[in-house]
Amino acid sequence: MRTSLVLLVMWAGCDTRETPRAHDVTTRPDLSAATQADLARELDDAERRGTWRAVRERWQGQHLHWTVIRHKALCASDAACNVSAFPVQRPAQHGWLPALSFAPGEFSKVAAGCGSEDPCKLVVEGTLGELTLNAEQPVSMRFEQVRIVKAG
Repeated sequence: MRTSLVLLVMWAGCDTRETPRAHDVTTRPDLSAATQADLARELDDAERRGTWRAVRERWQGQHLHWTVIRHKALCASDAACNVSAFPVQRPAQHGWLPALSFAPGEFSKVAAGCGSEDPCKLVVEGTLGELTLNAEQPVSMRFEQVRIVKAG
């Protein structure tokens, strides 16, 4: 009986089949096609679940392509430019105003494409370099190396 038990334990420990491992795409998926509406849904979920850190880890560092609204008062120069991630609506659903840090020569495309149009629609691409999320403060984000795909 003891020999059978020892053999059974040895056989169980020698199982050479690999246990399948789940590929966790929720940690760092490719979000290049994601919009600000996708981020808004995740932020709403994070508020209910307290998963701010997971959302930040998924989104920060992603290269994104978004359509945003430029208001002259918020984006008057290369050094100081915030845009509206959503059209202004009453009541406001989300109030983030992403900061844009332009690649060299890109801000001139904003001025050329928008002219005196205010507000002006911009299609931008860049890396979400900084994303600050928590329950106590409003969402804060900065896009790095922003390129203008379309202005006006």
